[in-house]
Amino acid sequence: MREIHDGVPPDYYDRSMAENPFQRFWHTSRIKAIAGLLKGEDAKMLDIGCGGGTLLDKISGRAALNWSAGVDASFGAINYANTAHKGPKFLCADFYELPFKNSTFGLISAIEVLEHLHEPEKALVELNRCLTRGGKILILVPNENNLLFRVIWFFWTKGKGKVWKEAHVQKFTGRSLEGLLNATGFEVTKKKKFLLGMLMAMKGVKKD
Repeated sequence: MREIHDGVPPDYYDRSMAENPFQRFWHTSRIKAIAGLLKGEDAKMLDIGCGGGTLLDKISGRAALNWSAGVDASFGAINYANTAHKGPKFLCADFYELPFKNSTFGLISAIEVLEHLHEPEKALVELNRCLTRGGKILILVPNENNLLFRVIWFFWTKGKGKVWKEAHVQKFTGRSLEGLLNATGFEVTKKKKFLLGMLMAMKGVKKD
């Protein structure tokens, strides 16, 4: 995974939102939807797979989060994030072995991350460990049941989005994602689809 994503420039989202109208619409829609799901949360939040930090910075501001931090496996991405974004904290870390004590965070998000992981269940178990009792999780993944997403992704990765070719190693449906969350110690409390159903988010709580 790291080899693929090291090929993605750390400023990818900043540049794509500034230069490409489609990308600006896509990412702005994601930011708005995710911030809506997070608004009112006052717990310490960790975001895994934050890349260059652009999305986390904008989501944190829009949702008025009190404190947020992002981790990514790419040193280049984290260096960029710490330079370009002054809101959240950023740290380079392995998603499967996070450098945090048990029960450190009240909220953890993974925004279009699980589809890139060869062992998403292992990552979710680690996130569960890092959550406080009753802590919350927010997951966003592409909806593989959606034909429009599959068509757009196919052509996108053959053109301007070719940097993402072969980046998705998992495919999720609503049923499979909820099953995975249940199996790794979470109870799903809210579901939301947006961008014509191409993306789906699930919010859950850590089981006792």
